[in-house]
Amino acid sequence: MTSLRLAFGICSLVFAVSGAFAQYQPQPNYQQPRQPRQYQPAPQQQPAVQQPGPAQGQPFVPQGFNLNQIEQTYLDQVLDQWEKQSSQVSTFYCEFTRLAYDPVFGPGATKHKLEESGELSYQKPDKGSFKIKKVKAWDAAQQDYIENPNIVGEHWVCDGKSVFEYKNEQKLLVERPIPPEMQGKSIVDGPLPFLFGAEADKLKKRYWMRIDHRSAENEIRLVATPKRQSDAMNYRMVELMLDKQKMLPIAMQVHMPNDSRAVYTFDIADAKVNNRLNQLWNQMFQTPRTPFGWKKIVEQPQAQQMAQPNQGAALR
Repeated sequence: MTSLRLAFGICSLVFAVSGAFAQYQPQPNYQQPRQPRQYQPAPQQQPAVQQPGPAQGQPFVPQGFNLNQIEQTYLDQVLDQWEKQSSQVSTFYCEFTRLAYDPVFGPGATKHKLEESGELSYQKPDKGSFKIKKVKAWDAAQQDYIENPNIVGEHWVCDGKSVFEYKNEQKLLVERPIPPEMQGKSIVDGPLPFLFGAEADKLKKRYWMRIDHRSAENEIRLVATPKRQSDAMNYRMVELMLDKQKMLPIAMQVHMPNDSRAVYTFDIADAKVNNRLNQLWNQMFQTPRTPFGWKKIVEQPQAQQMAQPNQGAALR
């Protein structure tokens, strides 16, 4: 379930900003609280470490997310523009690549373990799909990334009523019904993070967020860490890089609780936004049939766990 919810959350950040394709207008120049420094990649950067609890009566805020008035105003401007652009998208398709780093079981802290390519799609308000189509794994003997047909990538589909996950190794199709009160709404109201058509107020209620000013002059980097315990179990921090003028996603880095991380790069240049629905689109979001020889199981959602506030333990 962790990998499924994480995958759903990752691609949803793209959907949330992809409205800029629908009707792009030049964006205002945001008033920066200070001149941004040249962006320098920091693959070994660790997520913010939670400090001891605040004094009684004071709200908890993780280190690095206690913003002053100027920083909060700038963040609000970015989130409001993000929401405005995302509201314009009705359908979306994009290809992406993902590099998976694992300092324990991988080839090293600076070398990725897996090199994957896939596609994601969305239909407003609550249909989506995420599929890894090709997986290359590091081969120590050949000192290269070799495609391995025995490694099956993630694949899930949401038809608006349930989320379906294909588990190829177990030959299982897992259905997770969406509670009736959440059906037909933007999935941002559900248990999955950073979802389609994200709304600024809801994001701020669910995540501590800030702007990272190490970004290059033509980019904006949003940094977020979850407030909910259920979200913090899946990842500790997310960094999203946007084109400053067009508000389009460039790349994303996700830090996991076990110190592994994933880096996504989005092929925005060839993305398809608000295309007319055709037979291909309809097939993408249809309720999947159980493949021959497979077994289908239904897992009911744990609503109480998903809504449980995060008291900070999972961020340590």
